[in-house]
Amino acid sequence: MRLLTQFVSPFISNTDTTDDERLRMADRIRLTIGRFFAKFDTVPTSTLANKLGVNDRTMQRMRDGTNEPSDGTLRRMLELIDAHDAEALATDEERLARAEQLRANHEKRQRDIALSAYKDNREKRYPRWFDRVIANMNAGDYQQVIDTILDHLDDPITSPSIPKEAYPYIVHALGTAFYRTGRNLEASQYSTEAIVALNKAHPNDKPTKLEAWCIIIRGLSKMRMWRTREAFADFEEAILVDREVDGGYYNALCCASLLNAEDLVGLWTGRYIEAAARFGFDDINDVLDRVENDKDLDFFRKLPIFKDFKERLLQIQSEKQKRSK
Repeated sequence: MRLLTQFVSPFISNTDTTDDERLRMADRIRLTIGRFFAKFDTVPTSTLANKLGVNDRTMQRMRDGTNEPSDGTLRRMLELIDAHDAEALATDEERLARAEQLRANHEKRQRDIALSAYKDNREKRYPRWFDRVIANMNAGDYQQVIDTILDHLDDPITSPSIPKEAYPYIVHALGTAFYRTGRNLEASQYSTEAIVALNKAHPNDKPTKLEAWCIIIRGLSKMRMWRTREAFADFEEAILVDREVDGGYYNALCCASLLNAEDLVGLWTGRYIEAAARFGFDDINDVLDRVENDKDLDFFRKLPIFKDFKERLLQIQSEKQKRSK
């Protein structure tokens, strides 16, 4: 009974507890566990296990009462109970505000890609000033990224000295920074310029991951400008260039949903499921958290296939979790 004797926060702050206080604390812990499983009785075991950071077997044992949660697990139970109660008691305005925040967080996680994700092992020389660009990109100072790159591209002395192998990466960083500051026309323009430069610098051996992400940034910029069909074509092209770049699949599914095209949604649901086996555990978990709130998927959520989509992702997630043990 380690939990019942050692777990003190948030029920009691004084560590010098009497036997009666320990008994009362134990009762309150049991009550918390009972409340948790009563509130989430219909939630699949694997989903709860993922939220609490335990495996399915431990989750089932806690549900059956044959295993006690650790201190950290119990705290996460309390957090989920509080979140559930806050949602149940919220006004429509509060729910709308929360949904908008989730959407904003979704865009930041899914569609804003760190510059480091585009690096590869190819030998190339970057100008020394580009180190400052990378630091500013990682710090989220995108306007400084834009100013620094444009200053050097426009400079008649520094511009000709940029190595042709590095130029596509530099212009891609510029397009990404424009996208992150909401200047979507410029983002699309420089993403296209990066692709052209990449074809010139590597006519026979292009770094496909960089090219795919340039196309994705261009597609995302078009989505923001409500050029959904053009964006959809970009995401399809990105996957043809490099099938391992996961950003293309989710955003293609979003475009299919925005177009209210049930056949396309069905096609891209299948393609995403097929590709998900190659994605990381965290990527799948992130998608499961987002699909319930992303406004781009409003049409998708109305279709019967949406339930199958979530169940299949949960199955893949569970299989990955088992293999990792």
